[in-house]
Amino acid sequence: MNKFSLLSLAAIAALASEPVAIQKITVTEDPTTASLPQETIAASPAKNMTGDSASRLADTPGVSLYTGGGISSLPVIHGMADDRVKIDVDGMTITSACPNHMNPALSYTDTSKIAEMDVVAGITPVSQGGDSIGGTIVVKSKNPVFAQKSGEVVMGGDVTGFYHSNNAARGVAVNVNAANNKISASYSGYTEKANSYKNGDGVTVDGTLYEQQNHSATFAYKLDEGVVAFELGTQNVDDEGFANQYMDMLDNRATHGNLSYKGKVGDTLIDANIFRQDTSHYMNKIIGERTGNMPMYTEADEMGYNIKATIPLSTSHTLKIGNDYDKYSLNDWWPPDTVNNMGGMNPNTFWNINNGKRDRLGLFAESDYQWSDKLSTLFGIRTDIVTMNTGDVVGYNSTSNDPLDAAYFNSLDRSKRDNNFDLTAMAKYENDKNSDFEFGFARKTRSPNIYERYSWAGSKPGINLTNPIKMDMRMINWFGDGNGYVGNVDLKPEVANTISGSVSLHDTTKSGWGVKFTPYYTMVQNYIDVRDLNTSDTSTVQYLQFENHDAILFGADLSGFATLWSSSDMGTGTVKSNIGITRGFREDGGSLYHMMPFYAKMSLDHAIGKWKNGIDLQAVAAKETVDARRSEPMTPGHTLVDLRASYELMKNLKMDLAATNLFNRAYSLPLGGLDLVNNSAAPYAPMQGMGRSYNIALNLKF
Repeated sequence: MNKFSLLSLAAIAALASEPVAIQKITVTEDPTTASLPQETIAASPAKNMTGDSASRLADTPGVSLYTGGGISSLPVIHGMADDRVKIDVDGMTITSACPNHMNPALSYTDTSKIAEMDVVAGITPVSQGGDSIGGTIVVKSKNPVFAQKSGEVVMGGDVTGFYHSNNAARGVAVNVNAANNKISASYSGYTEKANSYKNGDGVTVDGTLYEQQNHSATFAYKLDEGVVAFELGTQNVDDEGFANQYMDMLDNRATHGNLSYKGKVGDTLIDANIFRQDTSHYMNKIIGERTGNMPMYTEADEMGYNIKATIPLSTSHTLKIGNDYDKYSLNDWWPPDTVNNMGGMNPNTFWNINNGKRDRLGLFAESDYQWSDKLSTLFGIRTDIVTMNTGDVVGYNSTSNDPLDAAYFNSLDRSKRDNNFDLTAMAKYENDKNSDFEFGFARKTRSPNIYERYSWAGSKPGINLTNPIKMDMRMINWFGDGNGYVGNVDLKPEVANTISGSVSLHDTTKSGWGVKFTPYYTMVQNYIDVRDLNTSDTSTVQYLQFENHDAILFGADLSGFATLWSSSDMGTGTVKSNIGITRGFREDGGSLYHMMPFYAKMSLDHAIGKWKNGIDLQAVAAKETVDARRSEPMTPGHTLVDLRASYELMKNLKMDLAATNLFNRAYSLPLGGLDLVNNSAAPYAPMQGMGRSYNIALNLKF
């Protein structure tokens, strides 16, 4: 599709559109907060049933996805991804325990157990977390169900099975619950397996298979003024291919416990929880998908708590105060290769991170004031103290440059303490029954993660980057770009100053039509980017060190909806759309990595009787603004069409059908990185998207 036709599509979509394939947009305390409710999350299982919960956010204004493994997409909000985005899963902070970030927070929860996903794009109230600069995603599981009166017992649940033709993805999700008026017990189970998918040319994209199982049980007790709940959950990923990484995930086992209380003490609302997650992670190369042997292990323990109190100071003024704590420890070691002696990987165990520590203590206060029927404001201040350290490291052997590198790193002062503070100020003005105006400013801060500060291979200034150091550096990469990275002990925290506003136009009921325009501008001091170590291979693989630079990101989202018809004979027809553009640059020149090109998405939904039908259109412009420092490739534009339908076969049984990429288009993923599996050598080609797939799902409620 050429630029003219893409712009024409965007203009048409803007005339009658609503943000995202979300049936309800809830604006809370921020100009850019969207709520994706459970009924939308569960909609069209044939198209969307997946363990990759991040994929359900793809149609949310301002959100795009870094493509990783089949269940490990990384959400991007206004050009910022991964650790720059705060992700809260039922009050838990889950840090990715992998040098390639193969196990991000959203990979631990599947869509079958989620009640709601809230996205705060850009400006995050301080009560929704610190230590991030790129927005917030809050995941809420289904609430415990209780009987209405004493002596009554309620039981229920549902089972969903699905199959996708392209990669033979098949899975089952089970949810069951039983409760009286005081005690509630529930179980959620999810299992899924998929082969590697085929692209639009019918060629198998090796390295994209996966298999996982999730289990969780929740026990809750209802008090007079609240609910106490405890969840215990496990995850096991047996295999997950990462075609845009040099390694695959062959095992990821995680266990978590989360004790929470939601209720009241007098007039004060209390929301508190304490949690722990233990993760054991193993990477190597999936036999049959790649050759070679390089075992890599990671173990992480994370625990913390959150306490929030909302105090009504008057009928128009509330004060929210809180304290949160996160304690994270990480070990990352690579045993010697005793099979192939690949690249001098013996006789020692390579310690990438030895007893790494990252602890954060946060305090905040937030004032919400309703000045009049039309004007409300939200002001907040927050401080986060982040302390980090790590132990001495060891290389593979004593005959290469490893000992010099390790000795240099071990001589450094690695103990760090960052005293960060955040500030947010937001206002909303309801002009009349057909228009609202919102504006906000935020100062947000993020400290480096453990890998950004403490990955050490190649860290000694002037060291000759020969193998195995080059190979070791290529193992530090959550960007999917095929390059090698080394940490920097002297990194400073990122500080982002963001202004964002929105104009909303709608009918008086806010249900017939609506349009929302949200521009944003962010200036980041000490943005963690890279510097070139001037050792690039002729193959275009770059070797880079994390380094602070100032950066600017800006863009806009345009979204809306319109009910086209509604009658007893023809049912209801609704059109929705979402249009966005993001740009990011370093102040000393050059584009930031993985900026989503201009895109437009439109859907037409029709419901009549027991039928619900829809057609989805996505058009993405060519990505021509790229990061030359990382040899980021350009990608051509593309247009995809999906069809979906659902029918209630009987009261408690529903069937869903879908055809994704209906016309079987071959296309490159603009944020998919490079395909390191299906290319023999660099320069590598961009990852290819999935071709046409016919999908079916059945859901039975009981």
